Amino acid sequence: PLLPGTPEVVAVGEAGDRPGPAAVSAAPDAWRRSTELDLSTWQPRGALTGDAALVARALRAWGRPTGQLLYAGRVDGVTVVLARDGEQVARYTEAGGPGRLEVFTAPRARHDGAPPLTLRATAAGSRYLVPPWVREMSAAPLSGRSPAWRAVGIEDGVTAPVPAAGGRCHRGPVLRLRAPEITSGLPYTMLDLGGISPAEARYRPPAPSKAGALDGFGVWKGLGCAVEWPAGGAEVATAWEFWRGALPEGARGRWICLRLADARGGSLVRGVLFTTHGGRTSAQRTGDRTGTWDCSRLRRDVVAGAWWRAPSGRHYYVAAGSRGVARITLDGRATPGRYAATRTRAPALSAPGGPALSAAGGPGQEVAVLH
Repeated sequence: PLLPGTPEVVAVGEAGDRPGPAAVSAAPDAWRRSTELDLSTWQPRGALTGDAALVARALRAWGRPTGQLLYAGRVDGVTVVLARDGEQVARYTEAGGPGRLEVFTAPRARHDGAPPLTLRATAAGSRYLVPPWVREMSAAPLSGRSPAWRAVGIEDGVTAPVPAAGGRCHRGPVLRLRAPEITSGLPYTMLDLGGISPAEARYRPPAPSKAGALDGFGVWKGLGCAVEWPAGGAEVATAWEFWRGALPEGARGRWICLRLADARGGSLVRGVLFTTHGGRTSAQRTGDRTGTWDCSRLRRDVVAGAWWRAPSGRHYYVAAGSRGVARITLDGRATPGRYAATRTRAPALSAPGGPALSAAGGPGQEVAVLH
């Protein structure tokens, strides 16, 4: 799949306690003896790891003769088993009736290790199984002017419930984890978009810098209302603010290329233009592309275009590009620089797709177009 969609869900009949598959386990200190901090180094946690019949039911439901046990225990009154086999993770739950199995693509290892795995997601909040090297975690909703962090308790690798702010927009939560024994103990940031694990959150500002994910907190908050997130989440979410500048009639603009990547290398790219005038900010989608290198390290430049209605009611077609763009061409008319705009009739009376849009960068440089 392009991005993880709704996971495979299997309803399981009563299997009884007859002998069946058995799980394997990583040693408690396996991660300390490996340079690959992936799920294979996680020791099993939970109060029911010794319940062989429960684990066998979970593996039998999955159709696996064996698998690596990651967790077995009770979470908010529900029995949960997490197991891994190769590039897949299965979550098996029992809540007084037939068991339920969900199968996901396993998250890949990061430079600071694998992300947490979601054990339960309810209206009261989500509980996560954190990597064994994580010692601290805090959470904040995507609301307010800046993140309002609160500490999240962790017991035997399982977090306390982490609520998300309600409303029509996606409000996270945003997670900040700290692993003192890895990467100098610097915290790293993740954003829960659904799925089996939160996404690594990255923010790239208009000018090169070492900005962190939450230096763009306002961008992430705006994106929470501006786009629809894939049902199955993402592994990495990158918000690249590739242009910031003046729009017609005194408005200001910030153009974002949002790139969502999954654990199998698939991608979804969405352009979003934020405009501010008179203290009010609005957002509009400005193009989608799938399965491309756009807005990644393999294709570093982009140009985007969109119909835009000014506060006066006049219509314009505006286009802007990233730092490597030297010229923008609209309907054959070239404009030097990274920004171009043309006054036009209402979009419904003009060409449905807008003016022909292209851009030039350095010699031999391909510039992706979002419009």
